[in-house]
Amino acid sequence: MVLAASAMMAPAVNAAALKLGGVHAPNSFEVQALERFAELASEKSGGSVTVTVYPAGQLGDERSMIDMINTGAIDMFANVADWNQHLVKDFAVLSMPFVFENLDHLKAFQASGTYAAMRDEMLAQKDVRILADNWYRLPRVLLTRDAVGSIDDVNGKKLRMPDIESFISTWSAFGAKPTIIPFAEAFLALKTGIVDGMEAPLSSVYAQKFYQVAPHITMTNHGLAPFNIMMNEGAYQKLSAEERDQLVQAAVEAGDFYTSLIQDQFTEQREKMVAEGATLTDIDLEPFGERARAVAQDFETRGLWRAGLFEEIQGLRQ
Repeated sequence: MVLAASAMMAPAVNAAALKLGGVHAPNSFEVQALERFAELASEKSGGSVTVTVYPAGQLGDERSMIDMINTGAIDMFANVADWNQHLVKDFAVLSMPFVFENLDHLKAFQASGTYAAMRDEMLAQKDVRILADNWYRLPRVLLTRDAVGSIDDVNGKKLRMPDIESFISTWSAFGAKPTIIPFAEAFLALKTGIVDGMEAPLSSVYAQKFYQVAPHITMTNHGLAPFNIMMNEGAYQKLSAEERDQLVQAAVEAGDFYTSLIQDQFTEQREKMVAEGATLTDIDLEPFGERARAVAQDFETRGLWRAGLFEEIQGLRQ
């Protein structure tokens, strides 16, 4: 009986043929880098490990795939580390707007014992391993159909949000009306006026064509959480020790490729967006930061992450 139950719960792995789910468009930086990861995994393993990438929400939305990687219904899931909070609550702090001052600040936290403990907890309690989290993207920005010149202009706007409480509560504090819509459906929601705007990584704006329907890009630079590749531990352990090392190496190298790809190509993409009518505008961020800090304090009081974590991260500013 025990053996039968274990077999029913086994991850969906067939001769090291791995399924990787994501939500980004096929031409996005993310999917280009995930395809590079798949190539590297095959090359390094001599073909004994193959990875098939399923982009654009083909396997489900973000929350569904988090559940599926936890149960082993899929082998890997790639997305921003904000979503990890559905497995370990302390990851919620990564999704807080303005928690990180810059990329060096984020990397300092990733190098800390606290962050290592969060990764270990996710592996021990949820059977989900982070293969690589050195996939660094551009900051998150605000995209709207109408121009935004100050925090007052956010008031009353319907903004597409992921199903992440820190996003919803913080943008509510900014005066917006958050609307939960899967990332893969965001373009249509903007085009049809279901929402007035959204927040998104600047590096995703061109590939997803968001600028065509929300041409006002406000440089809030409010989020810097890394993109990461996660893997079900049962699927990982089915590989040989050598294959596991090769897969991790492939994920890390693909992360370096991803980071460089964004830096190399975004300048050209920015010029194309501006030529097609998009505007990129700076804004006074202090009012946003003040309200975000108040939300963070409330979250900590309510136990959305452990006490003292937010201030610990602020102490790592360089």
